[in-house]
Amino acid sequence: MAYKYYPITGIKDGWGANGQVPVRREIDEWTQSTNPKDKIQVILYLLALKRFQGISPEKRDSYFQIAGIHGYPYTSWDEPFATVDEVRRKGYCVQRLYEIMVNEIIPEHPKYRNDYLDAARTWRLPYWDWAKNPQVPRFARWKRIEITIGGNAPVTIDNPLYQFKMPNNKKMGAYGVGLLKYPDGDEFIDYGECYATSRCPTEEERKADNPAWRDGVVHDDRVDKFMTTYDSITGFPYGTAAELVYRLLTYPMDYRSFATVARDQTIASGTASTTKVINDINLEFIHNNVHYWVGGEGGHMSQIPVATFDPTFWLHHCNIDRLYALWQTLNPGKWFDTDIQGEFDQKIIGMGDVITNETPLRPFHKDEQGTVWTPDDARDWYKLGYTYPELTTGKETIAQILEIVNDTYGVDRKLALKMAETATTLPKGMEIIDKEYGEEAEKNGVKTNDYALSIKYSKFALGGYPFNIEVFLRPEGEKENKFRTEDFVTNVFNFSQPPEQDGEEVCSNCKKGQERDVQVTAYIPVTSYLIKMFKQQQLSDLEPTTVESVLARMYWRITDLNGKTVPEDKWRDTMNLDIAVSKTEMNYSPDPTTKPVFDPPEVIPSLGTGAAGGPPTPAGVVANNISISKITKLEEDVPTNGSIVFKSPTMKLETPSRETTTGIALLNWDPSRNDDANDVENYDILLGLVIKTKRRVVQYNYKPANGGYVATKEFTPNPWFGSSPQLRVDVEGDQFVIFVDGNRAQSVQRPIKKNITHVRYYTAPMTAEPVMSRDITGTTYKDTTSVP
Repeated sequence: MAYKYYPITGIKDGWGANGQVPVRREIDEWTQSTNPKDKIQVILYLLALKRFQGISPEKRDSYFQIAGIHGYPYTSWDEPFATVDEVRRKGYCVQRLYEIMVNEIIPEHPKYRNDYLDAARTWRLPYWDWAKNPQVPRFARWKRIEITIGGNAPVTIDNPLYQFKMPNNKKMGAYGVGLLKYPDGDEFIDYGECYATSRCPTEEERKADNPAWRDGVVHDDRVDKFMTTYDSITGFPYGTAAELVYRLLTYPMDYRSFATVARDQTIASGTASTTKVINDINLEFIHNNVHYWVGGEGGHMSQIPVATFDPTFWLHHCNIDRLYALWQTLNPGKWFDTDIQGEFDQKIIGMGDVITNETPLRPFHKDEQGTVWTPDDARDWYKLGYTYPELTTGKETIAQILEIVNDTYGVDRKLALKMAETATTLPKGMEIIDKEYGEEAEKNGVKTNDYALSIKYSKFALGGYPFNIEVFLRPEGEKENKFRTEDFVTNVFNFSQPPEQDGEEVCSNCKKGQERDVQVTAYIPVTSYLIKMFKQQQLSDLEPTTVESVLARMYWRITDLNGKTVPEDKWRDTMNLDIAVSKTEMNYSPDPTTKPVFDPPEVIPSLGTGAAGGPPTPAGVVANNISISKITKLEEDVPTNGSIVFKSPTMKLETPSRETTTGIALLNWDPSRNDDANDVENYDILLGLVIKTKRRVVQYNYKPANGGYVATKEFTPNPWFGSSPQLRVDVEGDQFVIFVDGNRAQSVQRPIKKNITHVRYYTAPMTAEPVMSRDITGTTYKDTTSVP
């Protein structure tokens, strides 16, 4: 008999006559509802989840195996013909509950069949809005819970939302779940010893021989503390993530910047915003921090290979899906067509070096014959039979969604508007708008200086092990860094896993990501933190000079998953840590149907990791992040008598067996043209530089827009590039002068005398790795004499 795949179709029952689909509900709102139909749904959900968790781990349709798609036990799921080499020790990143409700639980209560079926048909998996409700959901906090069903007497059951317990009293290790080591290799957390999941265990409770670890320990009060450490000062019930969500949904960005922490840009987004401060905000960073806040130091949710076993994982990811749906509605034309392979799970599930919107999403099948889902198939959540409270009709306008976003998540906006309405005197740096500003702001709005941290680092700096970047602020007058809780400002959690465990590869694409030294970003607004200081009379105003003097007291550290400080000499050379403070002027309208209006944020050069007490960056000098496979618009043009200097933290110095090509093209774009700005053919290539590693030569040429290349020439730098290379190009009247690592290497004719406006950084073939890092810095100088 032919193998039948498990078809993932979404729940097809409960749809309205006009095609309306049932709504996924926020779990606290839903479980506390007094509506009789909601109460039935909650009971059916708990019973179905408990029965689902009770299915033997050997079975394909068990909770254990479906959770295992995300990591441990690194076996295939619903792919019976996959070879051992394809799936062994490789992790892949529910309508099943509905099937259990309808086919198993409801038939046990025939007297109530119709009422229960009516409730079940419109049930959909709930979500946890941790930004609005920053506490573990009420129904997930109780170890045991009392339910009543079918007219029977109340019965108390183990709560399946509290934790997952192995159904056959066997340890998780019996089915392939193992241990995860700390970076130093001397300590480890043994998840194979567990019978149940844990949230926020203590160091003592994480020990493998501790009965609390084996039986699972849940400290939801610790989770709540993590969720609200950087608490709201507005009087509104918001937690750490609310303002992050607000900016995620209101900032202009392309699809890739929204979706991922990785700084690699998409092929298709060649002219996306290069104001990197804006693009540092992303959904993945917020998602990662929630994993840490819930799991804590060593709890299941904070480790990729075992996160899915915690029942809160599903509530969290339904909310991620909801935020994704809201962003899609606010940005209906933004999607992706072609992209380079991501640094995490995409290679693991068999994707090629280039992925598209039609790439198969293994191991998820649409039918019993094995047709695999694609990104385009999953783009429309309505077709999967569900939606969210904000998107019930599918016809909501952008203004309607913005009103919800402003009212629900706009912490800084509400704070600024409230201060403008009630305060007798506003701090300097904040003022009432008494005239219209731009097209979207209104009279009686608020204009305020806005500050944020951008944190960039290497994902595999500690060999792929998870770690935390914690930022603190010393009290005025103190010189010693004490890392006290009351001095804590914010954190960024690196949610990752090592490519290898015990000498065996468990994540082949993590290994590739480690070799590529993948850089990731995070963005944290700190304006409300500063206003809190102002209200506590620790800050006189919001003017830049005042704020700079305060934020100059910032300090930071790296901690491991055990909460211990990682010595700086263990990460200094690999972390590539870049903490920057940016400033803009935010204009908030009292009209909740509009977005905030602001200019691109500017980095304050005297603050962050790059400050080091040095002088401020001179005028006319701007650093630009240049990413592979992208056309980058420079923040400032490079004119005649100017320079551009490219720096990379790494350089592949070994001679390859086959020639490789890494190119840097200096471009000019004419804004009056109506051509496609994504096509390099429509740019003047003022100077094209191609590094040929095997022959150790640099080729150069030029090309007018839509014209042909002039004959290519080459030169041999002597000496060749070093391990941290620098490539400088001076723009003189009739020529370019090229320097390699500070040494003058070549003068090149400059026939097209236009400013450099863009840079293209690329490889040939497109899937090849560059000889420099995938992200390099291109610093522009208006005056060559400013180059150090």
